[in-house]
Amino acid sequence: IWNQVLFLGIQNIHTMRDSLSRLRDYVDAHGSISSNGSSSAVSLVGDRRNRGSTWGGGSLNSMTQFSSMLGEWLNHIQNILVGASWIAAQIAQESASVLVHCSDGWDRTTQLIALACLLLDPYYRTFDGFQALVEKDWLAFGHPFAERLGIPTVSENGGSQYELLRQPSVGNLTSSPSRGSLGTPGSSSNTSVQSQTSNNSSPILLQWLDCIAQLLRLYPAAFQFSSKFLVDFMDCVLSCRFGNFLCNSEREREQSGVTSSCHCMWTYLADLRASGGSFHEHINPFYDRERYWLPLVPPAAALAPTLWPQFYLRWTCPPESQGGGLESHGHSMRKKYEASVKSKEMAESRSRDIKMKMESMLTDLQRERRASSSALAMAQRARRENVAIKRAIQTIGCTVNFSTNENQVDKSEEMSYSFRREADTVSQQDDNADLSVSISAIEDSLVSETPSNQVCETLCPFRSREGCRWPHAACAQLGSQF
Repeated sequence: IWNQVLFLGIQNIHTMRDSLSRLRDYVDAHGSISSNGSSSAVSLVGDRRNRGSTWGGGSLNSMTQFSSMLGEWLNHIQNILVGASWIAAQIAQESASVLVHCSDGWDRTTQLIALACLLLDPYYRTFDGFQALVEKDWLAFGHPFAERLGIPTVSENGGSQYELLRQPSVGNLTSSPSRGSLGTPGSSSNTSVQSQTSNNSSPILLQWLDCIAQLLRLYPAAFQFSSKFLVDFMDCVLSCRFGNFLCNSEREREQSGVTSSCHCMWTYLADLRASGGSFHEHINPFYDRERYWLPLVPPAAALAPTLWPQFYLRWTCPPESQGGGLESHGHSMRKKYEASVKSKEMAESRSRDIKMKMESMLTDLQRERRASSSALAMAQRARRENVAIKRAIQTIGCTVNFSTNENQVDKSEEMSYSFRREADTVSQQDDNADLSVSISAIEDSLVSETPSNQVCETLCPFRSREGCRWPHAACAQLGSQF
């Protein structure tokens, strides 16, 4: 069994509190505007004393003096990142068991363990996993939020009565990154250090969120939530609007009844995301779950942190605090992509509908063609039958007359028994007019003079000068001619 005891060099809560105070002074002094909305104090002094040697927030001399403030805070962030990455590497690569403990077990221990869980398990890099991680390692293990953040806690009053008391907030975290009244660097730093030596406030939770923001910068597609979500999460904790992070332990929260009397922060954040849909600013537009499903083990050289602009520079340097607008640009591109996908789907749907309509119209057209062909064939058959009937009537010595309601009569000429086409002599009548048919007999003298009679006289052996003897001789020649 190989055992190793490793000291990570992470400072205590008092050192972290002082470092944050100096970082606040640095940002307030060298930002484009002060945290109270006015122009930067150092910028104004530099403009008067060093004309031409200042830019957007201070002179070169003053910036050199304050540069160590920024480096001190970033050094603390790097130590936490290195420690959590080492723990994750031991577990993921060496399959080792790691025991983490600090003085009390609820500050640096919570930071390291919760950060290592984010690196090892992709579930904790989602919204649901982040909530479970905070409730497990921060709330359930009793991190004293009231003492560390200077927010209300519970105290016993008269035996069984409990009331919420406000922690001393002079110079503590509640006024550090948020918009508030800040003085000059010297006076603010001295006042904050003197007032905070008597309390236990410290930016433990803020440092943990800062480390997550650094990992989000290294792995922009590994987290479902964005940096804006971390900023709003910290603002919700400091606002004291929600009962999740009030008091110092779960026992105090139950005794004071804050769980039932205060709104749940997780529900509030979930409602915000639901109101914005998939384009809400809390959702990381670059999240790729399929790509980052394994543990994250960043190398030590990549763990050099930078100032978290979305949180620390949002009041003093608003344009620069957006980090180039990468996430907003990603959301914009995603909106355009989804809009194009919807347009494509709508176009494909319309195309399918048009195709179905065309196929239906083609089927109807084919059916109409068949019906038209059938009707035309029936009309031709009826016409042939009509011609044949008229010929048959005319062969027995009758004429056929067609007339409309207006008494217009079309009288067909007399025809021979079978050798003349009737179709060429019949005129077209109006389709809507009713036809009437009349048949009249022809005199015998006219019948004998018809061309059919001449043919009959030539061919029939029963023909004599007295006339045709067909009625008595049962002539079959006439039938064959018909």
